[in-house]
Amino acid sequence: MSGVKHFKRSEMQLQVARVGDQRTAIARLINASFSTSLGAGVERLEKTRLEWTVTYDEVLFIREGRLTVHSGGQRYDCVAGDIVWLPNGTTLVYDAPEACEYFYALWPVDWAKRQGTVEP
Repeated sequence: MSGVKHFKRSEMQLQVARVGDQRTAIARLINASFSTSLGAGVERLEKTRLEWTVTYDEVLFIREGRLTVHSGGQRYDCVAGDIVWLPNGTTLVYDAPEACEYFYALWPVDWAKRQGTVEP
């Protein structure tokens, strides 16, 4: 077996995730059930302003819509096709007043377990 996995867009199941009083929808596609290093998936935000600190390295590829990332006194206005690098320890605010969807990849895949917590 090659280990190759194919994730069809039509089969991706977005699950509701909550952070405080904010809600997102996320499909955790590449996860610790078969990857020992990398995590990846798709997340959808809509009418969401979410404060977060990444405790892993992460890359976002904006697939559709607009997302503003506020961090370190800077504002990053992202649109479809943009890529965002978020190094471990980045404190930020995700601001999606309308629908936005992005692909993310992060390392390490088991960041929450390493910190004794669970993913939202």
